[in-house]
Amino acid sequence: MSIWANVPAGPSLPAETVDSVVIGGGPAGYTAAIYLARSRANPVVLAGTAPGGQLMDTGAVENFPGFPGGVDGPELMARMREQAEEAGATVFTLDAEKIRYASAGDPAVHEIVTASGTVRARTVVLATGSAPRRLGLPGETELGGGNGVAYCAVCEAPLFAGRDVAVVGGGDSAMEEALALARHARRVHLVHRRDAFRCAPVMLERVRKLANVEIHSGAGVTALHAGPDGTLARLTLTGDTGDTDLPVQGLFIAIGHTPRSSLGDGTLELTPTDHLHISGPGGTTGAPGVFVAGDVADDRFRQAITAAGAGCAAALEAARYLEGTRD
Repeated sequence: MSIWANVPAGPSLPAETVDSVVIGGGPAGYTAAIYLARSRANPVVLAGTAPGGQLMDTGAVENFPGFPGGVDGPELMARMREQAEEAGATVFTLDAEKIRYASAGDPAVHEIVTASGTVRARTVVLATGSAPRRLGLPGETELGGGNGVAYCAVCEAPLFAGRDVAVVGGGDSAMEEALALARHARRVHLVHRRDAFRCAPVMLERVRKLANVEIHSGAGVTALHAGPDGTLARLTLTGDTGDTDLPVQGLFIAIGHTPRSSLGDGTLELTPTDHLHISGPGGTTGAPGVFVAGDVADDRFRQAITAAGAGCAAALEAARYLEGTRD
């Protein structure tokens, strides 16, 4: 059950125009809310009906500053929400369904449509994140959250020290995952459904040189199997020679991410990877008073701490924009 299941959606959406609406309930969104609240912008946060972002599927987070012993992803998100609310943000477990962007005005006011009504705001911080592409196999969801299936080696590789793991993918991200895991795991199996890899040749060469990495090309993961303790125990690989059992305790899926950029709705510029385009400092966009932060604009780092930093920067720029409109 979600940790948000018994959390009320909050009071009614404000009828009056507010200074700021933050869309997103991950590290970028809650950090932006904290900074906006401290600048007296009284932000409204539309955290979504499934808030928390990718950290909700993460077990122990050991690389977020301030938690030397690590912290569970859901607990970290609950603490971020609590801090945002204590600072003065009002959080709603509502999805933003559409944004009616204002053109330049004095000042511009944007309308954010939700299932419970519309809220008007002078500034908007879009922190909707991204979603890792999944294999779509039975048990994949249940084996996430620290039970063996993961999507970020930088985040979770140390948890698999001395164990056998697999990486699925054939691009640069998959190579980076394999390289990171090879420093910790006893053995890394790199699985790619094609014989040719899409990554940069130099990346593949680095992986091939590692003694504890075994490459399985022309094969795909077709089944996940849990052990008696409910954690991942083995995979089924299917290739030209039939099915093979692969005993592993971890599976890192590196087949790409999909940015949740649909709220740009043709008004905000997209990058070639469909991330929201940043045109200036602090996630500035081409729309007046609209800023973006976190994985929805980041196709490279995708870390909780970089998302939080981007949320801070977006909030500071939004506060500066508000001061300018008041002047």
